[in-house]
Amino acid sequence: MSSRSASNSKRRPGGRSARIRQAVLDAAFAELGEKGYGGLSIEAVALRSGVAKTTVYRRWPTRDELVADALDSRSDRNEPVPDTGSLRGDLKEFCEGVRAKLTSNHGKAMLKSLVAAVDQSPEITNTVERFWRERRDVGGHLIERWIRRGVMRPETDADVLVEAILAPIYLRVLLPGGPLTGDVLERFIDLALDGVLEDVAPGRTITDKASATASDATGVERTGRVNTT
Repeated sequence: MSSRSASNSKRRPGGRSARIRQAVLDAAFAELGEKGYGGLSIEAVALRSGVAKTTVYRRWPTRDELVADALDSRSDRNEPVPDTGSLRGDLKEFCEGVRAKLTSNHGKAMLKSLVAAVDQSPEITNTVERFWRERRDVGGHLIERWIRRGVMRPETDADVLVEAILAPIYLRVLLPGGPLTGDVLERFIDLALDGVLEDVAPGRTITDKASATASDATGVERTGRVNTT
């Protein structure tokens, strides 16, 4: 066998395994969207994905393991922390990323199913906690960076602030009550930031302060006010 053939034979199983996993997870999301957690079965997922039931069971012996892996595939652990140069810009980019995931077909199906499943399975509960922690960590790193730059009060609880910003986004996906446009995201951000930004200089608004750039932050006076001179 040539070295190229040997190399191809080594790569092929990994590629096939990845394709099988993706096909099964896509089918799981589709089934969750149509039938919810209670109606999900490995047999239906296998049929929909075109993957042999024995293959699916070998990799995911239980329904909960399959759902947990599907959720893990949407993890934020490798997501970069936004760095647009302004606090408001960073938060908007972060929120837009979350919105895009939640409003996708897979995102909606997973979110609504997990609401029903989280109290029924310790494994899914643990996966959800890890998933949420990783999403919160991305926002938390972002907030902590702007605390260090003096734009936000040093006692700001980054985790609580991230939850305050994301909660209305999740609510609108779960209980549709209006659009999730960029303007709406900005209003959520501004409301959450009220009370955690350092004192705003006369003539400036919360939005002005949140839009301050990294270079502006170097001009923050010791009083906490942005130097506008």
